[in-house]
Amino acid sequence: MILLTFALSCSEDFLTENPLSFLSPENTFVDAEGLQTALNTALKGVFNQWNGDTRELMFNHNMSDATVVSATDKQDAYVDLRRYATPQNTRNNDAGRARSFYADNYGHIKAANTVIDYIDIPDWAGGVNDPERNHLLGSAYFLRAFFYLQLTTQFGNVAFPLNVVSESRQDFKVFHMQGIWDQMIADLEYAVQHVKLKSEIPRGQAPNAAVRMLLAKYYMMNLRFADAEAQMDIVLTNGESRLFTDADVNVATVRVGNNLNPYTGELLVGLDCEQPADAVNLLHMTENSQKLTNPEGIWYLTNVAAVDGSQGRAARIRSWGPNFVSTNKGVKAPPTGTVTGMNIAQNSVSKQMHKWGRGQGFARPTDYAQYEIWVKNGETDRQDYRHKRGNWFDMDMLWYDNPDLEGTPFYLQPAQKEYNGVLLCQDSIRCWYGYPMYKFYAKNVEDNIQRQDGGKTDLYVYRIAEAYLIRAEARYWQNDFSGCADDINVIRARANAIHMYTAADVAADGIGAVLDERCRELYGEEYRHDEIVRMAVILAKSGKSYNGKTYSVSGTDLEVSLSANSFYYDRVIEKNVFFRDEIHWDTYPDIAYTMDPMHIFWPVYEPYLIGNIQNILNQTTGYDGSEKNVEPLTHVVQAPGLPNVDPMEAIGERGGK
Repeated sequence: MILLTFALSCSEDFLTENPLSFLSPENTFVDAEGLQTALNTALKGVFNQWNGDTRELMFNHNMSDATVVSATDKQDAYVDLRRYATPQNTRNNDAGRARSFYADNYGHIKAANTVIDYIDIPDWAGGVNDPERNHLLGSAYFLRAFFYLQLTTQFGNVAFPLNVVSESRQDFKVFHMQGIWDQMIADLEYAVQHVKLKSEIPRGQAPNAAVRMLLAKYYMMNLRFADAEAQMDIVLTNGESRLFTDADVNVATVRVGNNLNPYTGELLVGLDCEQPADAVNLLHMTENSQKLTNPEGIWYLTNVAAVDGSQGRAARIRSWGPNFVSTNKGVKAPPTGTVTGMNIAQNSVSKQMHKWGRGQGFARPTDYAQYEIWVKNGETDRQDYRHKRGNWFDMDMLWYDNPDLEGTPFYLQPAQKEYNGVLLCQDSIRCWYGYPMYKFYAKNVEDNIQRQDGGKTDLYVYRIAEAYLIRAEARYWQNDFSGCADDINVIRARANAIHMYTAADVAADGIGAVLDERCRELYGEEYRHDEIVRMAVILAKSGKSYNGKTYSVSGTDLEVSLSANSFYYDRVIEKNVFFRDEIHWDTYPDIAYTMDPMHIFWPVYEPYLIGNIQNILNQTTGYDGSEKNVEPLTHVVQAPGLPNVDPMEAIGERGGK
């Protein structure tokens, strides 16, 4: 098995391979099991983007209208994009993940390409028509397309290896993203014919319905809206998955948070974490391990505590929850805000840290995600299960528990942001906000239990609710506003929302109607930046309008066109108050959220390009180094079903090599 690595100095080659073993492909990939090991490497790549406390999924969300990077202790975070979104920024953590999205995704693609290149080493009983062969091949196509969608919506035109790189190469050039999408569509059309159903494969692998959902997204970028809708019709009617509803709720309560001190068994003061069970909170609960058996899930990431082979803790509370325990400008107590409000000691005495988890505030919701999307027809919806108090964490559910406050009237009383005109939380960006805790809570039962910042948990990558929202989008693009509203309302009815959408609502809100419901339903579960960029492509290519503004493609380079003017930029500036108002940090007052149209795409870390000395490997448009860019190559689609020819060789761009 081989893995893509990336140059960190001029002396190293970009996109070169290092062997992970000295076993030859002929000895390793002799059967389906051997090929599955390579495929599992790509699957682990998806897992790594989700599982952990500062992973790529969170950063992707933070580059959208819904949340922002809020690690206010790191000046060079992806916040002041004009200053710090640069090819030289080395950050690769809670403050920015552009580096790993680029570098790691080529590694994951390498693993998928391994399966595709070596698919016919085994002696398949049915030859090229063997079902096992074609399921594995289709699964590799799916994962490769999954990662290329990320690369193109994050960096625009990119290098396009479709094979295992079997030699040292320094001659890569980027391809127009349109040709990449066309190839991915051809591959996925093959995959939907051969990838098995959810009921036929182990949990954790991507089933046929997941392939159809990804294909629908690609179809829409090529303005094939009816084809996208048809794919979702199949997913929604094939009987493999359905919405989890109140009729499926078979318990009285779920625990969103922790009522008992894990050390002493002491009852922790404050709101009872045993909340009435509903279709939304039970759907996302880790306890009782129902995620893999309920009917809603389509594609899962599996990770069960105390099971041999399980991976590291998800620590999702740590990422997404507010930091109320560790910053000097965080939650302070009345009357003057000079005493820390919370017990910050990580020990058995702590109360609120054990109850609500040790959030670090790395993904702060915007006003749009926290407040605006919950108001419809002038009414704030706290009936909606996704925003119901107890499922949704409000800061006044937090009680002051610092032992230094004992004997004062504020001890074990609800936290306040202000008291008698005194601001009690200076760093409210990181330390004071509400969020859908039901989605992120997973009790930690294995290590660092003093923190309770999130345990191991199974995660949904795709579930049936998103299929409804993909179909709603496809219907919207076809001006079927009534059908779009119907699909949105299926999700809203399940969530017990007060108000439903009408066709007139959809017509008035435009594609924002779909994006709003995606934010309510898929907060923390979608690659939000990539979805908005994907819609920006559709608006530019179709000439459709949003808020009265139309978009277009100028010239032949879609990346250049979108970097100058896009729906993505307009949507973020419209909905994300931090970037719109260039809000400053209290921790570093010279840092403000800034964004320009070019920031639709991210910079490629410079060391990943400089070793490609035989050709120019383009930097993303607008960033330092992009003035040297050359015209991207145009890909000619290759028929799926057999190993690919190197795309550069196929069009005569490798000098006869």
